[in-house]
Amino acid sequence: MKRPGPVVMAIAAVLALLVVAVVGGLVFRGKYETTQTATRTFDLEQNFTVVRKILVRKDGAKQIVTMGGGSVFLSQKWSGGDVDIESLTPLDPKWDIDLEGTLRVRTNDDYVGVQDIALAQTVAIDPNALHSEVKLKEPAERLRGYEMTTDFRRDDADKGTRITLELSQTILTDCPWWAHRIADRRVLASVEKTLANQEAAIRKFIAENLDDVPVFPLR
Repeated sequence: MKRPGPVVMAIAAVLALLVVAVVGGLVFRGKYETTQTATRTFDLEQNFTVVRKILVRKDGAKQIVTMGGGSVFLSQKWSGGDVDIESLTPLDPKWDIDLEGTLRVRTNDDYVGVQDIALAQTVAIDPNALHSEVKLKEPAERLRGYEMTTDFRRDDADKGTRITLELSQTILTDCPWWAHRIADRRVLASVEKTLANQEAAIRKFIAENLDDVPVFPLR
Protein backbone atom coordinates (compact mmCIF):
# COMPACT_ATOMS: atom_id res chain seq x y z
CA MET A 1 0.00 0.00 0.00
CA LYS A 2 1.38 3.35 -1.02
CA ARG A 3 2.01 5.72 1.86
CA PRO A 4 0.53 9.25 1.56
CA GLY A 5 2.96 11.95 0.56
CA PRO A 6 4.13 14.80 2.83
CA VAL A 7 1.67 17.29 1.29
CA VAL A 8 -1.29 15.02 1.98
CA MET A 9 -0.03 14.41 5.51
CA ALA A 10 0.29 18.15 6.11
CA ILE A 11 -3.24 18.81 4.86
CA ALA A 12 -4.58 16.02 7.03
CA ALA A 13 -2.80 17.45 10.06
CA VAL A 14 -4.25 20.92 9.43
CA LEU A 15 -7.77 19.50 9.05
CA ALA A 16 -7.31 17.53 12.26
CA LEU A 17 -6.30 20.68 14.12
CA LEU A 18 -9.30 22.54 12.75
CA VAL A 19 -11.63 19.78 13.89
CA VAL A 20 -10.08 19.82 17.36
CA ALA A 21 -10.37 23.62 17.53
CA VAL A 22 -14.02 23.66 16.44
CA VAL A 23 -15.04 20.77 18.70
CA GLY A 24 -13.07 22.27 21.57
CA GLY A 25 -14.73 25.61 21.01
CA LEU A 26 -18.18 24.04 21.09
CA VAL A 27 -17.45 21.98 24.18
CA PHE A 28 -15.36 24.46 26.14
CA ARG A 29 -17.43 27.61 25.81
CA GLY A 30 -16.47 30.61 27.91
CA LYS A 31 -17.69 33.99 29.07
CA TYR A 32 -16.76 36.92 26.88
CA GLU A 33 -17.47 40.55 27.76
CA THR A 34 -17.82 42.94 24.83
CA THR A 35 -18.32 46.71 24.91
CA GLN A 36 -19.75 48.40 21.83
CA THR A 37 -20.54 52.08 21.26
CA ALA A 38 -22.41 53.89 18.49
CA THR A 39 -23.39 57.51 17.81
CA ARG A 40 -26.23 58.87 15.70
CA THR A 41 -26.92 62.52 14.78
CA PHE A 42 -29.97 63.91 13.01
CA ASP A 43 -31.97 67.14 12.66
CA LEU A 44 -35.55 68.14 13.31
CA GLU A 45 -37.07 71.03 11.41
CA GLN A 46 -38.92 72.21 14.52
CA ASN A 47 -37.36 75.04 16.53
CA PHE A 48 -35.61 73.91 19.71
CA THR A 49 -37.99 75.95 21.88
CA VAL A 50 -40.90 73.91 20.58
CA VAL A 51 -39.01 70.63 21.00
CA ARG A 52 -37.94 71.54 24.55
CA LYS A 53 -41.49 72.39 25.60
CA ILE A 54 -42.76 69.05 24.31
CA LEU A 55 -39.99 67.10 26.04
CA VAL A 56 -40.54 68.90 29.35
CA ARG A 57 -44.34 68.89 29.37
CA LYS A 58 -44.60 65.28 28.21
CA ASP A 59 -41.73 64.07 30.43
CA GLY A 60 -39.78 63.06 27.36
CA ALA A 61 -36.48 62.77 29.25
CA LYS A 62 -37.60 59.51 30.84
CA GLN A 63 -39.32 58.19 27.73
CA ILE A 64 -36.31 58.54 25.43
CA VAL A 65 -34.48 55.81 27.34
CA THR A 66 -37.17 53.29 26.43
CA MET A 67 -37.71 54.50 22.86
CA GLY A 68 -35.22 51.98 21.52
CA GLY A 69 -37.81 49.27 22.06
CA GLY A 70 -35.69 47.10 24.36
CA SER A 71 -37.00 48.27 27.73
CA VAL A 72 -40.12 49.41 29.58
CA PHE A 73 -40.30 52.40 31.94
CA LEU A 74 -41.01 51.51 35.58
CA SER A 75 -40.36 54.60 37.69
CA GLN A 76 -38.40 57.82 37.98
CA LYS A 77 -37.35 59.68 41.11
CA TRP A 78 -35.47 62.97 41.25
CA SER A 79 -33.13 63.58 44.19
CA GLY A 80 -34.88 66.87 44.97
CA GLY A 81 -38.41 65.58 44.46
CA ASP A 82 -40.73 66.37 41.56
CA VAL A 83 -39.86 69.56 39.69
CA ASP A 84 -42.20 71.74 37.64
CA ILE A 85 -39.63 72.89 35.10
CA GLU A 86 -41.93 75.30 33.24
CA SER A 87 -42.52 77.29 36.44
CA LEU A 88 -38.82 78.16 36.85
CA THR A 89 -38.45 81.64 35.31
CA PRO A 90 -38.14 80.43 31.68
CA LEU A 91 -38.30 84.02 30.41
CA ASP A 92 -34.89 84.72 31.95
CA PRO A 93 -32.36 84.15 29.12
CA LYS A 94 -29.80 82.92 31.66
CA TRP A 95 -31.96 80.28 33.36
CA ASP A 96 -30.67 76.75 33.59
CA ILE A 97 -31.78 73.61 35.41
CA ASP A 98 -29.77 70.60 36.59
CA LEU A 99 -31.51 67.48 37.85
CA GLU A 100 -30.27 64.17 39.22
CA GLY A 101 -32.28 61.06 39.86
CA THR A 102 -32.80 57.35 39.39
CA LEU A 103 -34.63 55.80 36.48
CA ARG A 104 -35.84 52.21 36.73
CA VAL A 105 -36.61 50.20 33.62
CA ARG A 106 -37.33 46.57 32.72
CA THR A 107 -35.15 45.25 29.93
CA ASN A 108 -36.40 42.79 27.36
CA ASP A 109 -34.01 41.94 24.53
CA ASP A 110 -32.17 38.99 23.05
CA TYR A 111 -28.95 39.55 25.00
CA VAL A 112 -30.06 40.75 28.42
CA GLY A 113 -33.41 39.03 28.83
CA VAL A 114 -36.01 40.34 31.28
CA GLN A 115 -34.40 42.23 34.14
CA ASP A 116 -35.25 45.24 36.29
CA ILE A 117 -32.33 47.67 36.35
CA ALA A 118 -31.61 51.06 37.92
CA LEU A 119 -30.03 53.88 35.95
CA ALA A 120 -28.47 57.02 37.39
CA GLN A 121 -29.83 59.95 35.37
CA THR A 122 -28.73 63.56 35.04
CA VAL A 123 -30.61 66.15 33.01
CA ALA A 124 -29.36 69.67 32.22
CA ILE A 125 -31.67 72.19 30.54
CA ASP A 126 -31.00 75.75 29.42
CA PRO A 127 -32.58 77.99 26.76
CA ASN A 128 -30.53 76.39 23.99
CA ALA A 129 -30.04 72.74 24.97
CA LEU A 130 -31.45 69.73 26.77
CA HIS A 131 -28.80 67.18 27.74
CA SER A 132 -29.54 63.84 29.38
CA GLU A 133 -27.14 61.13 30.56
CA VAL A 134 -28.03 57.76 32.05
CA LYS A 135 -25.65 55.16 33.41
CA LEU A 136 -26.17 51.69 34.86
CA LYS A 137 -25.85 51.92 38.65
CA GLU A 138 -24.98 48.25 39.25
CA PRO A 139 -23.99 45.55 36.76
CA ALA A 140 -26.71 43.00 36.04
CA GLU A 141 -26.27 39.33 35.15
CA ARG A 142 -25.55 39.92 31.46
CA LEU A 143 -25.77 43.70 31.15
CA ARG A 144 -22.45 44.71 32.66
CA GLY A 145 -22.48 48.33 31.53
CA TYR A 146 -24.88 50.82 29.96
CA GLU A 147 -24.40 54.50 29.20
CA MET A 148 -26.64 56.64 27.02
CA THR A 149 -26.29 60.32 26.17
CA THR A 150 -29.07 62.31 24.54
CA ASP A 151 -28.40 65.86 23.44
CA PHE A 152 -31.02 68.24 21.96
CA ARG A 153 -29.50 71.51 20.82
CA ARG A 154 -30.71 74.69 19.14
CA ASP A 155 -29.44 74.90 15.55
CA ASP A 156 -29.59 78.61 14.74
CA ALA A 157 -28.17 78.10 11.24
CA ASP A 158 -31.14 75.99 10.12
CA LYS A 159 -33.61 77.30 12.72
CA GLY A 160 -34.17 73.71 13.79
CA THR A 161 -32.95 71.23 16.40
CA ARG A 162 -29.81 69.09 16.22
CA ILE A 163 -30.04 65.79 18.12
CA THR A 164 -27.10 63.55 19.02
CA LEU A 165 -27.56 60.10 20.51
CA GLU A 166 -24.75 57.95 21.89
CA LEU A 167 -25.15 54.50 23.40
CA SER A 168 -22.53 52.23 24.92
CA GLN A 169 -23.36 48.72 26.13
CA THR A 170 -21.22 46.07 27.78
CA ILE A 171 -22.72 42.61 27.35
CA LEU A 172 -21.49 39.36 28.90
CA THR A 173 -21.83 36.70 26.22
CA ASP A 174 -21.36 32.95 26.25
CA CYS A 175 -19.30 31.90 23.25
CA PRO A 176 -16.09 30.09 22.23
CA TRP A 177 -12.91 32.08 21.66
CA TRP A 178 -13.17 31.95 17.90
CA ALA A 179 -16.63 33.62 17.99
CA HIS A 180 -15.56 36.76 19.89
CA ARG A 181 -15.58 38.91 16.75
CA ILE A 182 -19.02 37.60 15.86
CA ALA A 183 -20.27 38.59 19.31
CA ASP A 184 -18.72 42.05 18.86
CA ARG A 185 -20.53 42.55 15.55
CA ARG A 186 -23.86 41.33 16.89
CA VAL A 187 -23.77 43.55 19.97
CA LEU A 188 -22.73 46.56 17.86
CA ALA A 189 -25.58 45.83 15.43
CA SER A 190 -27.96 45.73 18.40
CA VAL A 191 -26.69 49.10 19.68
CA GLU A 192 -27.02 50.68 16.23
CA LYS A 193 -30.54 49.28 15.85
CA THR A 194 -31.50 50.76 19.22
CA LEU A 195 -30.32 54.22 18.14
CA ALA A 196 -32.18 53.94 14.82
CA ASN A 197 -35.34 53.00 16.71
CA GLN A 198 -34.82 55.93 19.07
CA GLU A 199 -34.52 58.38 16.19
CA ALA A 200 -37.76 57.10 14.65
CA ALA A 201 -39.52 57.24 18.02
CA ILE A 202 -38.29 60.78 18.79
CA ARG A 203 -39.48 62.04 15.40
CA LYS A 204 -42.88 60.44 16.01
CA PHE A 205 -43.05 61.71 19.60
CA ILE A 206 -42.40 65.32 18.58
CA ALA A 207 -44.74 65.18 15.57
CA GLU A 208 -47.62 63.76 17.63
CA ASN A 209 -47.38 66.52 20.25
CA LEU A 210 -46.92 69.61 18.09
CA ASP A 211 -50.55 70.69 18.60
CA ASP A 212 -50.11 70.66 22.38
CA VAL A 213 -47.34 73.27 22.62
CA PRO A 214 -48.30 76.43 24.56
CA VAL A 215 -47.52 79.82 23.01
CA PHE A 216 -46.18 81.17 26.30
CA PRO A 217 -43.65 81.28 27.80
CA LEU A 218 -41.77 82.24 24.67
CA ARG A 219 -38.51 80.52 25.68
